[in-house]
This record gives sequence, structure tokens and C-alpha cells, in this order.
Amino acid sequence: MIGISGDSLPCHKAFVEARGVPFLLLSDMHRSVIAAYGVLDDDRNVAFRSTFIVDRDGMLRWGQAGDRQMTRDGREILRVLDRIRTLRGA
Repeated sequence: MIGISGDSLPCHKAFVEARGVPFLLLSDMHRSVIAAYGVLDDDRNVAFRSTFIVDRDGMLRWGQAGDRQMTRDGREILRVLDRIRTLRGA
């Protein structure tokens, strides 16, 4: 698992240290990945809050995006991951 945001490397380092994030965070300061996934808010030059699940073959399996007030449901993300694992085992 990786995380991507438009924040700088020093911001990521501080975030990881403060929150104990157990996965890699990548910096997309030029917004190229954010734009490619269609979640760039051009007016504010920030990414919409987004979660994407891309499988090992690079296929986008699931995604959601919304504004900063949107609450993401971790249970739904875990349900999708479990379903993908189940399908891979079939």
C-alpha cells in the first residue's frame, strides 16, 4: 500500500512521525498523478480526498473521491480489499 499527495517530502515526514503511518507516502508536488486519476481541484490546486484500489496487475478495481468534508469509510475499503482477495483465490 502507498499513499500519494501533493504535499512536500518534509510535510510527509512530519505526518508519518505524528501519525505513525505504516506505509510509504509519495509526493506528487507537480500534481501529475493526481491529475491522471481525475481528482485535481484545479481552482485550489489540491487533490480531492480520494481512495483508489489498484491490483497487482495495475488494474483500477475501485475508487472514490469527494471534497474535503467527505468522510471516507474504512470498513468499505476493507470490504473491497477482502472481495478482491476472494476473487484472486477463486
